[in-house]
Amino acid sequence: MSEEISAEIAVKCSGITKVFGSVVANDGIDLEVKYGEILALLGENGSGKTTLMNMLSGIYHPDKGNIYIAGKPEAINSPMDSIELGIGMIHQHFKLINVFTATENIILGCKEKSLSKAENNQKVKEIAAKYGFSIDPTKKIYDMSVSEKQTVEIIKVLYRGAELLILDEPTAVLTPQETEKLFAVLREMKKDGKSIIIITHKLNEVMAI
Repeated sequence: MSEEISAEIAVKCSGITKVFGSVVANDGIDLEVKYGEILALLGENGSGKTTLMNMLSGIYHPDKGNIYIAGKPEAINSPMDSIELGIGMIHQHFKLINVFTATENIILGCKEKSLSKAENNQKVKEIAAKYGFSIDPTKKIYDMSVSEKQTVEIIKVLYRGAELLILDEPTAVLTPQETEKLFAVLREMKKDGKSIIIITHKLNEVMAI
């Protein structure tokens, strides 16, 4: 039976349980994320944070419980289902092709491929400018810093229309200056109505963002 969900809630998880053999990774988890909200999942490594988010991103399927997107119950059975529902997850280990440019990685796998190379590069520049990213769309991945690679991953999900962004330990490989720059970008996304979930174990960064 469907639940009554406030129009402010972008994503709601209700009673989510995931078991791997004898290990209960998530036990009856309830979670709500509003539009234009940055929410932190805070906990030590192995506490089940990424497992929970992997069910929103379609990598795992809950053994019990329900997921609601924009007030509607949804079955997320694959990463493609997740993308089509406007969910984008940026994993701790980037999934980029080193010999491709930023734009080539960003558009890889997109259904719409009718734009020219110049048009795709321009679209990437527009997304970057909107949120305050600094990126060269024509730069090869193997020439990029870790921070630049992360930027490509974030723009990749935005290009696909993500309204909820999940970032798994996004500051683990960033300098303090790069972390503050990332947080500034996330604040701009929040102003734009994006919902953001950050998986972390760093309480000081939770307080900062």
